[in-house]
Amino acid sequence: MASDDRLIEIMADLLSEVHQMRTDNNERLDKTNDRLDRLETQMSKNTAAVGELRLSVMKLADKIEEVHELDKRVRVLENIVLPKAPQQAA
Repeated sequence: MASDDRLIEIMADLLSEVHQMRTDNNERLDKTNDRLDRLETQMSKNTAAVGELRLSVMKLADKIEEVHELDKRVRVLENIVLPKAPQQAA
């Protein structure tokens, strides 16, 4: 009988430890889920920001192209309107 009581006591201790481990693991899992939720929210914000930056860069590239084309046109007009500097004899 004493051995049965000792086994029951050991099993009760193990059950208590398993319960405590589950509680600890659930707390850790909840914290991890909270962190993942915050990370997911931040990733969504970052993705939106990257999309805006990409659009801005594309608009900037278009404007640079426009300025480059305008510069080419102005150079052609300058070559027609402005007289060329006379060549100096060396």
